[in-house]
Amino acid sequence: MEVRLLKMAYVLIAILFLLSCASAQASGGAVLTLDEALQLARSHNRDLKQFGLDVGKQREALGEAKTHLYPRFDTSVLAAELLAPLDFSIRKGQFGTFPGTGPIPGSNTNLHTPARPIAIASVTATQPLTQLIRIHLSIADQRLKVDAAQLSFDQREQKLADDVRQSYYHVLQSQIQYESQQSVVKYLEELLQLTDRRFDQQGVLKADSLSVKAELAKATYQLTTIEDMLADSKEALNHLLGRSVQTEFSVEPVPATFPEQEDLSAARATALEHRPEVKLAANGVRQAELSTKSEKTHYIPDIAIQAGYFSTANINFLPQNIGSVGALLTWQPWDWGEKRHKVRQAALAEEQAALSVEETREQILLEVNSNFRRLREARARLAVTAALRDAETEKMRNQKEAYSQQTILLSDLLKQQSSLADAESQFHQAVLAYWSARADFQKSLGEK
Repeated sequence: MEVRLLKMAYVLIAILFLLSCASAQASGGAVLTLDEALQLARSHNRDLKQFGLDVGKQREALGEAKTHLYPRFDTSVLAAELLAPLDFSIRKGQFGTFPGTGPIPGSNTNLHTPARPIAIASVTATQPLTQLIRIHLSIADQRLKVDAAQLSFDQREQKLADDVRQSYYHVLQSQIQYESQQSVVKYLEELLQLTDRRFDQQGVLKADSLSVKAELAKATYQLTTIEDMLADSKEALNHLLGRSVQTEFSVEPVPATFPEQEDLSAARATALEHRPEVKLAANGVRQAELSTKSEKTHYIPDIAIQAGYFSTANINFLPQNIGSVGALLTWQPWDWGEKRHKVRQAALAEEQAALSVEETREQILLEVNSNFRRLREARARLAVTAALRDAETEKMRNQKEAYSQQTILLSDLLKQQSSLADAESQFHQAVLAYWSARADFQKSLGEK
């Protein structure tokens, strides 16, 4: 019977060391792959949707800017009630006296409009001419703002992908720890039964049985802590995916193989080509250039063609219909240097934007270099912890054989079991650190 229990203990310990044992049944819910998580986040993440709406708003603003190219129609209608009559007197000869006709008017004339409802209507059509230069520059600037909004969306999408990967790996770590800790609890329960039987047979001391009970209580408490940590990690990931935080799921186990290291020079070139920050900085330079050109157009007078129609009703001394067409010129020849200062401000902003491009490039290269080194260190740490875990596993196997032959004490076995658990925990942390470092490296390259 004892031999059978020992064999069962071997099996349970072996399960503790196998990372690929993660299963959907242990965590509950359907298995969620990393690719599925990324796709769900891109489709349903609420924060990302807000960035998408910003792109739509900028596109509508572009359509609005284009409408300024066409004639502007202004209409107004005034309907009012005169509170007092309108009386005008024109004196005899006020418009002059001419040979053959005499004075105009020939006598004093009184014009009277009684207190009654009146109406004044006007329609004006204005087509800009010289302003078209500024309008075209404004449209070009708005196109750049659309591009900037799209680049900001891409940048947020890349950050979201990194957040999802990091959260996914935290869930994976907690899930593996939970399943491993379950194996530890089951192993200690079996070991406690074996120790109690040996105590009944006077093969071990009472202290040995109490030690196993203490280890079991400690392992059960750790299992509860890990379970709560797993629940928190799942809720955080569900929030990133834009779905109910109560959705149950499990994640795939860590792959048995890891991708090869990238070439640093190639990584730098890839980052500079794909990172939205570089394109956003270049976009800012073009916007600054257009702003300078737009400010310079204010030196040109605003000239437009304007046609108008004016109509009155119930006012005796005014014409009923007036129509006109002509050119409208607006210009401020003396502004005390206002236009000059604005042009200079725009030129300085242009220089700032150019410096921002260089700074952005350098920051990206620093980030790529740092993340590349972190990834290399994480891979090296992973190799070290894997070797330590294998060594502790072999020691545990030897200790189990020795304990089964009653050549070592139970305390020695429990001590080795604790060392093995520490080595296993360090390996799990190294695996998470590697994948977290890889996710950061992918983000620094501009990958989604």
